Amino acid sequence: MQIGAVITQGLIGMHSSQAEMVRSASEIAAVGTTQQENLQGGIDVANALVNMQLQSQLFDSSAKVVKVADEAIGTLLDIKV
Repeated sequence: MQIGAVITQGLIGMHSSQAEMVRSASEIAAVGTTQQENLQGGIDVANALVNMQLQSQLFDSSAKVVKVADEAIGTLLDIKV
């Protein structure tokens, strides 16, 4: 796999995780605003919190992939020069 493709996949992973964290945060914030919906089971805070933690870990992992690929590019440039 090419290094550019690895960076792209890492960035896509970071973007997807960020979008999911925003969605989960919105669900958590909505819990305090719509009591009737909460009583009907419309919002599951536990799932939103677990998803937030999971997405945070996925974001960190994707960021590490980007960092390693960036370091590999730097190493290749050092070797070439």
